[in-house]
Amino acid sequence: MKIVAIIANTAQLGIILAIFFIRGLDLGHLVIFLLFLMMSVPFINVLALFFRNRPMLKAVSDNIDKNGLVKRIAMRVRYPETRCPVMKTAGTAFTVLDISEGGVRIRASQSTPFKRKINGEIQLISGGRIRFKAIGMRREQGEVVFQFVDPIGTALLVEEEKAMAAINAS
Repeated sequence: MKIVAIIANTAQLGIILAIFFIRGLDLGHLVIFLLFLMMSVPFINVLALFFRNRPMLKAVSDNIDKNGLVKRIAMRVRYPETRCPVMKTAGTAFTVLDISEGGVRIRASQSTPFKRKINGEIQLISGGRIRFKAIGMRREQGEVVFQFVDPIGTALLVEEEKAMAAINAS
């Protein structure tokens, strides 16, 4: 579709230039002026084709929640039920549902006791290990969310995303 539009705009520009060069100055000042104005249309159309799916500026309103507060943006790796990393703490293993730079969400029952602060280790799908200290933030319907005391690096999450993409492609 883009190729057809580019060809059409190039043809339009060619026709305008052909009229100008064939008739030349016989067209008159007003017609020559209008031809130069019309020459900008194909250029604008071609530029619009290249930027049509990409916004020029990121909309600030995309990051504002219903209370008017700006939401933080963080990379998050979500895991399917079939393939999840394991978090070990105090000799117990838990299934990781998702992980971000700032924390981890695990599957745990409401009766599972957790201290306010925990130490643990997560064995990632990519083969990496994360040793962490975290603070329990909240419990939600069979899930517990922890915030890391020291955030983990984005590079580790990028590697995990690549490993998950490779698994999903298989």
